[in-house]
Amino acid sequence: MERTKPLDLDPRTQDILRQAVRTFIAFGDPVGSRTLAKLNAQGLSPATIRNIMADLEELGYLYQPHTSAGRVPTDKGYRFYVSTVMSGSGLSPAEQGMIAGSLKQSGGDVTNLLQETSHLLASMTDMVSFVTSPDIQQSPLKEIDFMKLAPRRVLVVLISETGQVVNRVINLSEDFTGNELERCARYLNAQFRGFTLSEARETLLLRLREERDLYDQVVKSALTLGQAAFAESPSSSDVYLEGTSRMLNKPEFSSNIQRVQQLFTTLEEKNRFLEILNACLEGRGLQIVIGSEARVPDLEGMSLIAASYRFLDRELGSVGIMGPTRMEYAKFISVVDYIASSLSDTISQGASRPRNV
Repeated sequence: MERTKPLDLDPRTQDILRQAVRTFIAFGDPVGSRTLAKLNAQGLSPATIRNIMADLEELGYLYQPHTSAGRVPTDKGYRFYVSTVMSGSGLSPAEQGMIAGSLKQSGGDVTNLLQETSHLLASMTDMVSFVTSPDIQQSPLKEIDFMKLAPRRVLVVLISETGQVVNRVINLSEDFTGNELERCARYLNAQFRGFTLSEARETLLLRLREERDLYDQVVKSALTLGQAAFAESPSSSDVYLEGTSRMLNKPEFSSNIQRVQQLFTTLEEKNRFLEILNACLEGRGLQIVIGSEARVPDLEGMSLIAASYRFLDRELGSVGIMGPTRMEYAKFISVVDYIASSLSDTISQGASRPRNV
């Protein structure tokens, strides 16, 4: 993805470009030189500004939709603007308090918490919001329990530190009594609490390769059960979406019903949308993807602002918004970043710290 450096342009040109982008975001109409002349603190004439804007068009930062119209930012122009407002515009104490209070009302249930987070994002930005849930495979384990369903058929209950509960039925080659299952669960909880399932699976396989004579019968049984319980399974990640109908009210889409229908189809297919997010969002922390930078046809003319949320030192998922490239980046960067941080704090405060083995 291309990242424009402010040093590519002289200070006067940077100032005109920032004003042009900011004005277009605010009003949505192509920006002319006379409009910018009224806003320019340096007192530049419309003719001077017109020449600067022509240069910016040649450099790919602006384009002119019609010969007689003003100019609008390109994706490159938006990228330059975003690079100057990466710290965001900040949130008021009232907004911060409202976010913290709303997340606390979830009652500690992770599903309610993620749904409330998505609702907050949509209501504060008027954009499509998304929150990806933690993958149980990568979440620290808090507790494992077994329940006998039938001979050689056991229900496994996995509870993560982040509050997720996954039920899995396993079929075994040997039968276990209820007491044996209880003892095995105690052993596995003592040994693997705080591990992710993938970490537990790797450690358990190493132990299974060791001499079985080193272990008593309870440990052997527990390792056998653990091997089945920790078996790799498809990703359990989900995505919580809100605000899709808001796209109908955006001027960029109100006259293009086919584009809106295509976008709705993408959002309704959650697996497809998760694939798109994984392809667009690289690395950790705050990320902004503008228009063509995504290189995904489904997101043509769209921008993403996303941030990861965490439990202690583990990244769990992403929160963010999606909308037209003409959006209030400075404000929305602050909203997404603060909500991601608040979600991390809420999850960490509501869970016990995992124990290392």
